[in-house]
Amino acid sequence: MWTSTRPTAEALDDADTLAGLRARYDLPPGLIRLDGNSGGPLPRTTTARLRRFVEHRREPHTARSRGESDWRRAARLAAGALAPLIGAAPNEITVSETTSINLFKGLLAAARLRPDRPILVVGRDCFAADRCLAQSAADFIGGQLHLLDCADELAALPTDQVAVVALSHTQLRSGAVRDAAAITAEIHRHGALVLWELSHSAGALDVDLHTWDADFAIGCGHRYLGGGAGAPAYSFVAERYRDEIPPGVCTSGVLHPLAGGFVGTGSALSVSELHAGLSILDGVSRTALAAKAIGLADLFLDRLGAFCPDARIEVVAPPAGLSRGAQLSLRHEQAQRIADALFDRDVLVDYAEPDLLRLSFAPTWLRYVDIWEATEQLHTTLHEVR
Repeated sequence: MWTSTRPTAEALDDADTLAGLRARYDLPPGLIRLDGNSGGPLPRTTTARLRRFVEHRREPHTARSRGESDWRRAARLAAGALAPLIGAAPNEITVSETTSINLFKGLLAAARLRPDRPILVVGRDCFAADRCLAQSAADFIGGQLHLLDCADELAALPTDQVAVVALSHTQLRSGAVRDAAAITAEIHRHGALVLWELSHSAGALDVDLHTWDADFAIGCGHRYLGGGAGAPAYSFVAERYRDEIPPGVCTSGVLHPLAGGFVGTGSALSVSELHAGLSILDGVSRTALAAKAIGLADLFLDRLGAFCPDARIEVVAPPAGLSRGAQLSLRHEQAQRIADALFDRDVLVDYAEPDLLRLSFAPTWLRYVDIWEATEQLHTTLHEVR
């Protein structure tokens, strides 16, 4: 058992090498943020950075005088800050659009690289908007969309007909983490391409696109990255495809990151806000982030088992062979009521219909003592609900 007393949790915080990151966020006293969909707390530097950004735009000697638009310069800076967190090069990353739009464009690009393969495969554990746009991509190329629940189902498909497989590195429902390197190698063995969705991993787990040999990747700019609600998303295209995708694949431009025409004009302010969040993680080890995130989740599970054995709440287990990551899902018939009650106790979690509580363990702004306190509040809430 990890800890049964608050002082023990405080000792873990004292030994935490990432503890100093918390001070760089604007966190109201007593508030515990286990939610992931809202974008997380505001970095302390964001307000001043945005003010300087707006003032700088009105000065005569700005990026525009060098022929570079404000939003494109902000996107380039954000891409440079994001690259080390996902094991990529800055010139392989484009910051713009949403994850759903980037999925659509990535699927079309992969289909263009494999024109004789009409099947697009997408993990079923994605958002409804992603499924709709994936179907649109399949319709656009006159192909078929196949949804799969786990990577093992790939063996049942006609692999010589599959152009691309798009999967989330972290399963949205269970929080389990897929072995990206092994899955990528297996898909490549059959001649197909791979697109990884990193929204629930980047900034909290050890993501290394180059080591995985990934072809494409997409992800949101909020959750663990500090971009805030409405932050732009990002896409990754491996450098080896720079000269392979001709103009006109998607919209009127080329696919390569930061090339004109591939992405829509972004909001310079929102991209600058994302850069502010990413700057907190400058120089932080991906392995250190992953170790703490998993440690926080383990502590929560340990406390939950000790305090709530009779509370009729179920931890959604990862599928066989997969490990837990930085996210947990709890099932309870009154999940919405529990989420509302926790909100009143300053513990923020996500609710997913019809009966799931989703908890995200951000290693940047959460402390071990926060997890200790959150389980105390959950324990009280469960018994009140019962």
